[in-house]
Amino acid sequence: MKNLSDILIIGGGIFGITSAVELAKRKYKVTLINPDSIPHHLAASTDITKAVRMEYGSDKEYFRMAEICINGLHEWNDLFKEEIYHEVGFLMLCKDKLESVAHTYEMDSYQNLIEAGYTTQRLNSASISENFPAINPELYIDGNFNPKAGYVKSGRLVEKLADYARSLGVNIIQGHTAHKFIVDKGHLTAVKTREGETYQSGHTIVAAGANTPFLLPELQPYMKATGHPVFWLKPTNIAHLTSPHLPVFTADISNSGWYGFPITSEHGVVKVAKHTNGLDVHPDHDDRQITDAEIKDMRNFLKSSIPSLFSAPLVFTRRCLYMDTLDGHFWIDNHPEIQGLSVSSGGSGHGLKMAPLLGEMTADVVEVKANPFTERFRWRHLTQKTQQVEEARCVTNRKL
Repeated sequence: MKNLSDILIIGGGIFGITSAVELAKRKYKVTLINPDSIPHHLAASTDITKAVRMEYGSDKEYFRMAEICINGLHEWNDLFKEEIYHEVGFLMLCKDKLESVAHTYEMDSYQNLIEAGYTTQRLNSASISENFPAINPELYIDGNFNPKAGYVKSGRLVEKLADYARSLGVNIIQGHTAHKFIVDKGHLTAVKTREGETYQSGHTIVAAGANTPFLLPELQPYMKATGHPVFWLKPTNIAHLTSPHLPVFTADISNSGWYGFPITSEHGVVKVAKHTNGLDVHPDHDDRQITDAEIKDMRNFLKSSIPSLFSAPLVFTRRCLYMDTLDGHFWIDNHPEIQGLSVSSGGSGHGLKMAPLLGEMTADVVEVKANPFTERFRWRHLTQKTQQVEEARCVTNRKL
């Protein structure tokens, strides 16, 4: 029968493509459909870099997950024979002492690393100036450098995982957009696309990123798409902007939202971005343009924090799209009312960090197998009073 598979996956972002790989390794016949090319040029996972860190504040479960994923990223480097994950370290910068109430995220993250036996470098103004000379040591007086962290070339990773999925037999179909679910007696039997195709499968996984709650309106009370500003700057003097002089960094992030990356050799740019509430956006209808006010905000941040970047030409901007759940946790579970349907989504701005675990968690949910990390990602009831719990993120009143 045409378009028949064991598993149909809707979406070829980091949730969908890792699920395709894992399920193909478990010997399922897998089809994946995606509305555009993979990586999609507007998808959350499409970018030059994404931060990889174990620093999750008081959340020790995410700490453990990130620890496992860093090892998994090294394994992917070996598998793909390419340095997609760059372990350049992670620098947390604080405007006050680490022990202050303003820096509980940084202090808890630091203590988790120490308790787990990692070697870190506690910093003060003098050591910041000596080791990271691009940073203003008069503004940032404390912090920590963790060498076991870095960044992943996110768009490239999705591209390589797609190639890997194909090598495992996954049928990847680009240019097909899921539009309608066919449900018979409480069981999902097929998915129709806008392009007029019908895909039948034993089980369907919605991994559609920001389009997830539009395919499944019952999820709209619990998740929404938000857009966040990203800036690429192209400095002429790069001496202090390359690793190890500048690693992945956060600049008082839980209070400001600002973070960034060292200059990349492929593009010659320093990327800075903001991890906050963001703006509510529609994944298809909003233009995702960065505003003049956001550019001014970015320049003011650089003027005080990394003065040598203040006047660097701004060569590219984008609005990174998060598929936010109201509590900041992923949403990986079987549908409670429709058999043969699962959801793997809700990246909330930190999904790609967990890429080596996403496919495994999704596959275990599909197979109804125990997994040490999936319980908090189950189908759940959230309200407007629900607090966003990802502690690195600067969120007003902890509400999205």
